[in-house]
Amino acid sequence: MIDKNIESFLEKTDLNYLFCLLSKLEAQRLTQLPVFVRQKFSKKISVLAMEHVSSNEVPDYFAEIEEANEMMAKMASPFADDEADMGEETFDDSEKHIEELMHDNLDRYSDDEDDEEE
Repeated sequence: MIDKNIESFLEKTDLNYLFCLLSKLEAQRLTQLPVFVRQKFSKKISVLAMEHVSSNEVPDYFAEIEEANEMMAKMASPFADDEADMGEETFDDSEKHIEELMHDNLDRYSDDEDDEEE
């Protein structure tokens, strides 16, 4: 077969279907990893999947995925430092609105009409 570890697993357990099913699921998981991580594999994905299942050790590749995400972020935005200076410009026009409120004639809000009716 491919590997002594795989052969011994199949001989001891005699669970060929389960082994194939688990290997297929592991291969699907490995193919969903970022390309940067998959390029670092030394063997084919199917062989790696069978080895992971037979040894019962499934690596998580968290460090590699994080490294790939950082690389993708750098490639997507090479001028990220320049973008910080290009923020949204704002201006303060609150003084204009405050002056309008101060000069507003408050006579229209008086209670004189209510007093006359009583």
